[in-house]
Amino acid sequence: VGPNLGLDLVHTHEAVSEIANLGLVFLLFMIGLELDVHEILRMGRVVLLTGLFQFPVCFGAQYLLFTGLNAIGLSLGTGQYAGMYCALVCAISSTMIVVKLLSEKGETERPNGRLTVGILIFQDIWAMVFLAIQPNLANPDLLTLCKQFGMIAALIILALGYAKFVMPAVLFFASRSVELMLVLSLSWCFFMGVTAHLPWVGVGMELAALIAGVALATFPYSAEFNGKIKYIRDFFITLFFAALGMQIPVPSAKPIFTALLIAICVLLFRWLGIFCLVYILGGSARLGILATINLSQISEFALVICSLGMSYGHIDDTTLEIIIWVFMMLSILSSNLMTYNHQIFRRLAWLSRKVLKQRGIQDTDDGPMHEEDERDILLLGFHRIASMMVAEFEQHNPKLLRKLQVVEFNQAVKEPLLRRGIKFSYGDFSSADVLEHCFHGEPKIVISTTPDTMLQGTTNFAILKVAMSVWPKAHIIVTADNPQQAAELYEAGAHYVLRSAKLCAERLYELLNKFETDAGMSDLQRRFDKFKKKENDQLRKFIALKV
Repeated sequence: VGPNLGLDLVHTHEAVSEIANLGLVFLLFMIGLELDVHEILRMGRVVLLTGLFQFPVCFGAQYLLFTGLNAIGLSLGTGQYAGMYCALVCAISSTMIVVKLLSEKGETERPNGRLTVGILIFQDIWAMVFLAIQPNLANPDLLTLCKQFGMIAALIILALGYAKFVMPAVLFFASRSVELMLVLSLSWCFFMGVTAHLPWVGVGMELAALIAGVALATFPYSAEFNGKIKYIRDFFITLFFAALGMQIPVPSAKPIFTALLIAICVLLFRWLGIFCLVYILGGSARLGILATINLSQISEFALVICSLGMSYGHIDDTTLEIIIWVFMMLSILSSNLMTYNHQIFRRLAWLSRKVLKQRGIQDTDDGPMHEEDERDILLLGFHRIASMMVAEFEQHNPKLLRKLQVVEFNQAVKEPLLRRGIKFSYGDFSSADVLEHCFHGEPKIVISTTPDTMLQGTTNFAILKVAMSVWPKAHIIVTADNPQQAAELYEAGAHYVLRSAKLCAERLYELLNKFETDAGMSDLQRRFDKFKKKENDQLRKFIALKV
């Protein structure tokens, strides 16, 4: 639809760029929602140090190379900072592409996924630092820079203070309504954006959205927010890429050749900035190779930085054109590389063993990064049967509690579950998008113990269909009220269907069948006393859990 290669239905990309930039605002807000500071600190030395140093290493190496290429006659544009901008934007990978593909593959919580996301987070932080100093890049003023970072610090303090003292009460009462929570989260995002945009503050809306998301990341509602905001973000992101497509110029040989050369350099320097750092810091070769493959593209944020650089007079349209072509080439290539990243690793490992023999790369899995990865039993809803099951686990096998994760609307059960080592996620367990954000990867068992008579707005049949679509390899247990419903659930694909009446009948049969073979009433009384003591112990556990 654009003016250069298309039908000229939209005469200039500026006509949609302002509203399209809301896509980046929502994207950074959602990144912030995933950016739990406590989780970052738990990622370990390899993730933290690789994330911290990847950008400086890639930027420094690329800046030296691009400056040398410019000196021998390969033009990157006529702007004063063309080489620096190319080096900077090529050191940042695409958060949107990578996170989307990791989520689809269920690798976000795997070691390579955590390392990839950790590096992306640090890249976003580095990009925000550059955005803060970009307006004064030509004439850097220490006082102005101090004021800029002071305002950013003030925004962070405001956001964290509001999140600590005000938001808990607001979100707790709003949690009864999904729609109200969605409106509140968007209002919070735009409140921070408008505050940052005030003339005397002068901080970008994108940075403010990231801070707003980080402030909410510690709450259990982040998965619910992400699942609902996703559609709004995708709408505006679509406009963003449409505006990007409008900027694509009529192809000419020189910019495309330059872009191809830069793309090759980006791929090579990713191995220096990621794989080498991971290996030096003690990470496995598998971890480093997979993260390097995952991050083998440049960010859509690079186009925003270059667009701003043009408005400040730092670069010209030639530099932007080259970066657009680099972005297009690497986006298409990396999407396919990520799809087959494990196959590529196995090929590289086989090749290294052929060449280096015993010193070659071993094709081994890195295993879970911490105990959270071991949770493979997912409870959708937490009703009476689930409560009694937890009490049973607590009494007979407490280690199993570390394998449980509960997705539930009722905030009142959060603290008792956390005290027992059970992970709690707030969310609508009938929504596939929310489930994807609540549990990354593939659980072994998914259980719904709440009967349809107690469910609101969904059924066990609907829960079964959603769980099968999100985790096709999981074993799914659901609950039925009658034999007809149980037959329907089995036919729809349930692996097991709970029926309280049937389980009670089986227990009574077991008890009475034993009575037939017992010598007399005294044996039956002893059996009654045994079951009574066991039931009383379970009830005490159940009451303690409710409290």
